[in-house]
Amino acid sequence: MTMERYIRQLALPEISPEQHKSLGARRVLMVGAGGLGCASLPYVAGAGVGYITIMDDDVVSRSNLHRQTLFKDADVGQSKAELAAAYARDLNSEIEVVALSERLREGADVSGFDLLIDGSDNFETKSLLNALSIEGSVPLVSASVQQFGGQIGVYAGYAKGEPCYHCLFPQLPTDACNCNDAGVLGSSVGIIGTWQAHLILCLLLGLGDVKPGIVMSIDMMNMRMQKLALDKDRACVHCGNARGDYEDFKVECEMSEILSLKELVKSEHVIVDVRTPQEREVDPIQAPDSEIIFMEVSTVPARYKELPEDKVLGFVCAGNVRSAQAADYLSALGYGKPVVLDKFSL
Repeated sequence: MTMERYIRQLALPEISPEQHKSLGARRVLMVGAGGLGCASLPYVAGAGVGYITIMDDDVVSRSNLHRQTLFKDADVGQSKAELAAAYARDLNSEIEVVALSERLREGADVSGFDLLIDGSDNFETKSLLNALSIEGSVPLVSASVQQFGGQIGVYAGYAKGEPCYHCLFPQLPTDACNCNDAGVLGSSVGIIGTWQAHLILCLLLGLGDVKPGIVMSIDMMNMRMQKLALDKDRACVHCGNARGDYEDFKVECEMSEILSLKELVKSEHVIVDVRTPQEREVDPIQAPDSEIIFMEVSTVPARYKELPEDKVLGFVCAGNVRSAQAADYLSALGYGKPVVLDKFSL
C-alpha cells in the first residue's frame, strides 16, 4: 500500500494507522451508479476501501450527465456499473473493484459484505436492500434525494436494538416521483451523495457519532439540516423481532510506549521532532547527546523511510498527541523501534 496516497487523512489524529489499514479489508456493495453513486464513489475509493462491488443494470443517457458526473457525452449508451468501476480503478489502483451490470434481486447473498450502500432511485430497491440487510446481518447506509431535499440514514435492523429502513418509513409512499418525473438540481444530488460518502467512511473508521439510527435530513432550498436519532420500532413487521447484535467497526489500537529523555538515552536512538518549524523555533529541544531529525507529522507517511530501522525512534511534539500518532503509524508498518518521547520530561 502506497502511504503517500493517504497522507492527508493519516495526518488526522482521529485516524490511526490500524483504522486506516482496516479500510483496506472492508468489502462494500454499492447498489446504484447514478447521481448518488457518482458523488460518493470517488471518496469511498479514494479513502482506500479495499473491495468495492458496484451494481447497476442501467446505461448512461444524456439526461443523466448534469448530475452523474463520472460520465461524459461519449459514454452515452454504456453500462454505468462498468464505467464507474473503471473510474474507481483509475483513481485508486490499490483497491479491487467489481462491476455487476444487473439488477438487485430478492434472495441475493450479501453476507460476504461488510456494508451495503444504497444509491438507488426507487423505494422498491431500498426496501429490498433493507430486507437483504436484515437477512444477511449487514449494515445499510441508504440515501435518497428529490428536487431540493434529501436524507441519508444508517440502519442495522437485524440487531435487537437497532432500527431498519422501515422503522423510518413503515409503508412505502405510493405518490413519490423519481428524478425523471419530479426534477432535480444536479448539485443537490452531489451534496447528498457526498454526505453519504462521509457517513460511510466515518462508520467504517469508527469516527464520531455515526452509528445505526443516525438520519441526516437536508433541505437545500432553505439551507436547513436536521439530525435525527431513530429508535427501533418494536412493532416493525420487518425487524421488530430481531435478536442479533450489532458489532461496530471501531478498531482497538495498541498505544506506543512513552519514555522520558532519561530512559530514551539508554538505547541507541534518534529523536524525531514532528512539530512545525515555528514551534521548533520558539521552543527548541535541549538534548545535546542525541541526534535529532525534523519531520512534521503530516510528512511522516511520505518520508518515514529516511528514518533508521536499527535505532529507537523517539517521536516528540508539544503535547504527546502528534508524536503518538507518528509512533503508532511506524509501529503499524513494522518499521523501526518507535516510542513516544514525553515532551514533559524535557
